[in-house]
Amino acid sequence: MGLAVAARLMVQRRFAPLMAAQALGAFNDNLFRFALVNLATFQGLTIFGLERELMVPIAATALTLPIFLFSAVAGQVADKYDRAFIMRRTKFIEILLMIAAAVGFFFNSGLLLVIVLFFMGMQSAFFAPARNSALPTLLEGKELVTGNALVSGSLNVAILAGAALAVVFVVREDAALVLSATLIGVAVVGWLIMCLNKPAPADSPDLKVSWNIAVQTGKVLGFAFRAPDVLRPLLGAAWFWMLAASVLTLMPLFTAAVLGGDETVGLALTALFTVGAALGAILCGVFTRGQDALIFTVIGAFGLVIFPSFVALTTLGWPEPDPDNLAGADVFLADPANWAILAALALSAVSAGLFVVPLQAMAQRRARPEVRGRILAAGGIMNAATASLGQFTLFAIALLALPLQAAFGYIAVVSGLAGLFALWRMMRPGRYTE
Repeated sequence: MGLAVAARLMVQRRFAPLMAAQALGAFNDNLFRFALVNLATFQGLTIFGLERELMVPIAATALTLPIFLFSAVAGQVADKYDRAFIMRRTKFIEILLMIAAAVGFFFNSGLLLVIVLFFMGMQSAFFAPARNSALPTLLEGKELVTGNALVSGSLNVAILAGAALAVVFVVREDAALVLSATLIGVAVVGWLIMCLNKPAPADSPDLKVSWNIAVQTGKVLGFAFRAPDVLRPLLGAAWFWMLAASVLTLMPLFTAAVLGGDETVGLALTALFTVGAALGAILCGVFTRGQDALIFTVIGAFGLVIFPSFVALTTLGWPEPDPDNLAGADVFLADPANWAILAALALSAVSAGLFVVPLQAMAQRRARPEVRGRILAAGGIMNAATASLGQFTLFAIALLALPLQAAFGYIAVVSGLAGLFALWRMMRPGRYTE
């Protein structure tokens, strides 16, 4: 059963080092990124005297832009070279980048820190397709869903831990020292762990890598669009990343303007969503038996119809809170009137975790080995694109003069359509057993 598979994978060299190394990398990415954002927001860190309202989107763009630019090249590299070799090299480069970040923190150089963030995005762009294309090589077909569940669950926990510690570290008097030591130490440990992973040979060693970014991006997307059985789950996973970006962007304002909570409530709800998504992913891995995992996508999709709709409809008639008298997390969480909303938000996150894991495994399994790295790199491009679109949720709501609850209604409608399509595909005769 899934629990036995998970327990076995977590102690084997073909998987455990990869899972641990990518979780440590995600922790570092988010510790660094949120430390930079908090320094820009609350302590005046800037570039060329820019206002803090501009520094936050600059930081977000610096991390996502390299994924657009380099995923196509990274997909080629993942098809040509041993994937474990690529991941070891990218983890070593992370050490060098964290040393540069330490210099930026000690000298309070916003420009250097944003440049490092850009190269961290580039490093992630090369690590992700190597990791995703390595999993079908290192795992058996029936282990893919469980493996992806463990990767997704640990990734969500690492993201939350990095973001939370960033808030704690930046207010310390020795913030530069603590941040630098943590970032460099975690990077070194991640590289050492990745060195333990078994080889994951590539399937196209004779491929000639082209660095023409525009041409190769078109070609990589073309590979995906010419493989509709792979494109469908990639698009489903991209919807998940757009949903996550939308929720994380919306949550602070929704907390203050609708729920009447302060920033501590916003942090608690963000933690609730992240842990819930990790729990959903892990539950999917535990209960799947390597067959019919698409049913978890269907369940997750309809959960994303029911629970966000409940949040939207329940809060639509709530009175507008007093912005000068917002509740703290202790008061908000202790009020029984808020428990139903908390439960609905938590179950929405669990549903999101259930929704995405089978799709990731499906794309990996269906992609042809000789182009697997490039097709999965196309998924990375789509994920970055939809996550960027998700960050414009608040802008679209304001432009259309809609209530904030409209975002939850949008999530419910699109998720319902995705669930119906997945259910139709699952019930078709001669379908793939995923």
